[in-house]
Amino acid sequence: MMDRSVVAATALLLAVLLAGGPQEAVRAFQIGAPNSNKTCTTLLPRHSDNVPRAGPSPFALSAAQGARGEPLNVTITSRQGFPYKGFILQARAADDLMPIGTFVVHDSQNTQTIACFGEDHNTVTHSNPSEKTSTTFEWTPPVDFNGQVIFNATVVQDYSTFWQGVVAKALIGDPALTGSTAGISTTQPPLTTQRTSTTNAPVTMKPAINYRALSPIYIGCGSSKACFGYPNDCDVDGNCNIMMTSLERGDKYIFELMSTDPRSLYVAIGLSTDQWMGDDLVMECVVINSEVKLFQSWNIRPNPRKGNTRLPTNGNLQLMNYSHVDNTIYCQFERDADTTVNDVRFNLPTSQYYVLLAHGDEVKEDGYGGVGYHFRALFSGQQGFLSDVTGFKAASKLLLRLHGAFMIAAWIGAASIGIVLARYFKQTWTGSQLCGKDQWFAWHRIFMVLVWSLTIAAFVIIFVDLKSWASSSKNHAILGVITTALAFFQPIGAIFRPSPDSRRRPIFNWLHWFVGNSAHILGIVAIFLAGQLPKAELPSWWIWIMVGYVAFHVIMHLMFSVAGCISERQSSKRINSFPLKEMSSSRTPLSSAERRQEAPHACFRKFLLALYIFGILVITIALIVIAVLAPIESNSTITNFQNWISTNRSG
Repeated sequence: MMDRSVVAATALLLAVLLAGGPQEAVRAFQIGAPNSNKTCTTLLPRHSDNVPRAGPSPFALSAAQGARGEPLNVTITSRQGFPYKGFILQARAADDLMPIGTFVVHDSQNTQTIACFGEDHNTVTHSNPSEKTSTTFEWTPPVDFNGQVIFNATVVQDYSTFWQGVVAKALIGDPALTGSTAGISTTQPPLTTQRTSTTNAPVTMKPAINYRALSPIYIGCGSSKACFGYPNDCDVDGNCNIMMTSLERGDKYIFELMSTDPRSLYVAIGLSTDQWMGDDLVMECVVINSEVKLFQSWNIRPNPRKGNTRLPTNGNLQLMNYSHVDNTIYCQFERDADTTVNDVRFNLPTSQYYVLLAHGDEVKEDGYGGVGYHFRALFSGQQGFLSDVTGFKAASKLLLRLHGAFMIAAWIGAASIGIVLARYFKQTWTGSQLCGKDQWFAWHRIFMVLVWSLTIAAFVIIFVDLKSWASSSKNHAILGVITTALAFFQPIGAIFRPSPDSRRRPIFNWLHWFVGNSAHILGIVAIFLAGQLPKAELPSWWIWIMVGYVAFHVIMHLMFSVAGCISERQSSKRINSFPLKEMSSSRTPLSSAERRQEAPHACFRKFLLALYIFGILVITIALIVIAVLAPIESNSTITNFQNWISTNRSG
């Protein structure tokens, strides 16, 4: 028989272990939310790795309109009869994350106030874990406050189940003065970003506080789960357009996917051994009849645009939670850590993968037949473990951005100016030369060498970046190849041009004119088409800037032509035929004497040229900035610059 002392010790140890486990959960909410800067900012409980529920909350928050400095009642209720055990509640101005006003509790046994950021009674929480279905508080606004106030709460049902962003809006003061509406209540969590101020009053902020307002999917990024989103590092700022997270939990991996693009009908994550689509495991959340369904599929090499096929999940994939609210798709699911799909083993704990993230609006058979081509795809720049909380970083798009910038500089900038110089300025600056050549020819050659160099560099760069033919941008790619070929051979042909007196010179002139203008036109069309490429991430109004460029280019050419006609009339050198020898702005052949004489109205033509160069430079720089900083709408540099301007104006 086992020694009694051993039995007693074992029993005591089991009792301690059994008692110790629940105490952690009980301690987590039995005395209310802690008074810490992190909790006061995020309104989130410290419940290990648990994250807020993403679906609609079963709890509601309501508040009435109030007068300046007068108290009003705020109530948390259970809409479906589910009891809750804990909560934390603050009142905030519509344009601020700092709690304002003071709470008064009438049931001190179940509720209490805490002092967030050193201000007494500005936050209210529970004081014991008893079950509740309704709790009412009295809140008094600041005496000088007039406008909309947002009550923001997190409600805890149990240790692992809680909802963040349970909100209600109330109007304080005169509605006619604020322009707001009163008595608004909602349970949908608002997607917020960093704090901004729209008032002219100076704002005092405590530097130790992180004011990032967190949506549930962002909680734990970098500390308990891996995150990857777009734009790059958006999980830090809480402003992702598309995002994934992964968390290892025992023999399961928990994934979250989110897309905030209103066009999205699906959001998907792919696991790959390389950075290219093909032979990838894909998990996709698809909106079907206002619900979100989870599927598994496989990208087939070498044509992933048409080669994605659905696969059975075989019980390895389980949807845990989802929502489709305010045009935002969210899903949470788990998959087994070690599975075999399409004869390929995916051992998530021991293998590193590239993460492919995509969303789009093309679905087949209402979503049940698969998903179509994405309008945005994001690739991680390196392989990594899905359990690595440092997360993933997007692959560098430096080469892609350089390709766009070089092509814009070549065909919008240098080619446009070079062509104008050769066509309209052969009888300008005739009294001076550059490197022994006429001014127009020297500068024409400089600009065209620049076009050639930038085009060849951009052509090589994009193939180094893609490492293959871009089937998803076929028209753009074909025009780009033709443009590059024409640009490549154009200066080679110019080297072998006949002498001015040769009978073959007119043939050369026409061929040189045709090849150069064809390359220019095709290059412009290719840049037009770049605005439709998902990888380019260009804004929808890109096309209107290009239309503006074409209109400006055509109008200026008409003005140059009119100026040339006036100049000819002034010098009385009209002709009725157009043999293409040495062509002036009006295609009139020039004699040696005429070639050395500057045409009338040179100052006016120079003014038009200066105006044209200025306009081309402005358009070129604008297009390059948009292409390099794409997506321009969500670029943090632009956002910070706008905030800086707003701050200086308000100051």
